[in-house]
Amino acid sequence: MPAIIEYERRIVAGTDGRQFGRVSAVLFHPDEPRVVGLQIDRGAVLGVIDQRPRFVRLGDVSVGAGGDLMIESDSLPKDSAGERALGYSWEATVVWRGMPVRSVAGDDVGYVHDAGFDATTGELTSLLLSTGAVGDMAVGRLQVPPAMVRGFDGEAVVVEAGYADLAASGGAAKAAASGVTAIKERTGQVADGMLEVGVAAAGALGRSFRSGIGRKAIDKMKSLMDDEE
Repeated sequence: MPAIIEYERRIVAGTDGRQFGRVSAVLFHPDEPRVVGLQIDRGAVLGVIDQRPRFVRLGDVSVGAGGDLMIESDSLPKDSAGERALGYSWEATVVWRGMPVRSVAGDDVGYVHDAGFDATTGELTSLLLSTGAVGDMAVGRLQVPPAMVRGFDGEAVVVEAGYADLAASGGAAKAAASGVTAIKERTGQVADGMLEVGVAAAGALGRSFRSGIGRKAIDKMKSLMDDEE
């Protein structure tokens, strides 16, 4: 099953081999835990004038023999065609990577580091959370079963578990950790501030936006997460 990180930066090409651009974001349903499309950045004309991103439904994209993403056409479909098929605007879709994650009780759990999904249906198959550099070093990243993921509530991705209930992928203090409080007590530090950045930015930056400011902000957040890998 593919994951967000595997799709980001992949080239998207047409049947004639023409390259349309690269995936800059994997887009989720406005509130359900499933991928519905991709945002494609087309680069700059003559390396100077930025072209606005385009959006394609996940169902219109397949994986080619060389690993590139393929669209069965010699041109990108119009954004409006995808919106008609989905039944809502691309601007209503959500960029989950970098989103803060909260429990149903409202407690901060971490933020989305990556998510796996079915390439055909878009259904969520895995969710991997981070609490920042300190937290990841202490207990590892947190794994959330897809059945425990409710979706996006307008501000954060909601899961049916708290920090202490989730299995960690590793880390020196995995056995002893019982939450962010335990990490504070052991290290004297908050898990690196990225969680706070994510919570504060959720409403404004969590969506698939067409504004250059919004795209640059979420790209910066993703680049910081990439540095942690």
